[in-house]
Amino acid sequence: MLATYGVYWFEEPLAPDDLEGYALLTRESPVKIAHGEVLTRRQSFLPYLEKRAADIVQPDATKVGGLSEMRHIACLAEAHGIELVPHGWNTAVGVAADAHLVATLPEGAFVEFNTDNPLVEDILEEPLSLDSDGRLPVPTLPGLGIRIDAERLIRLETEGFASSTWAWDESGEYTDRFERTTAKHP
Repeated sequence: MLATYGVYWFEEPLAPDDLEGYALLTRESPVKIAHGEVLTRRQSFLPYLEKRAADIVQPDATKVGGLSEMRHIACLAEAHGIELVPHGWNTAVGVAADAHLVATLPEGAFVEFNTDNPLVEDILEEPLSLDSDGRLPVPTLPGLGIRIDAERLIRLETEGFASSTWAWDESGEYTDRFERTTAKHP
């Protein structure tokens, strides 16, 4: 059914540790299957790559140990002929790292990230933004290419922020649910 609508990938459709289920689904599905946002080391990706238990692997730079480990995972994925799309649903720092990694990949095409997220949109002096073609330019300042706005970060930490979460409601409808998160500085 998803293939009818031109869906590019189906992300995390099974329990994260269901290796055999992912292998079967990847073989049978006309839509690419993506997996890996919860995996934390290259060693945990290897069984999924060896069994072709995903069409797309999605390491998260903030979970796997940074860019060096992401690069190792990218090399393993390339060696197995499996696409890599970083899972950047965290902060602007993680998204910037993902953009730099994808820029180094011969087949790098996508960086997945949440645009309705104050920790991506509101903590930088110059926010990350998509260009007119819907692409994320690689940040160009020194380091990861970004500069944190300390005042905005402190304000988010002390005042909290509203974040949007998509969820199924009790009637079975998919709805946008806003939650206020407040973190107090010790």
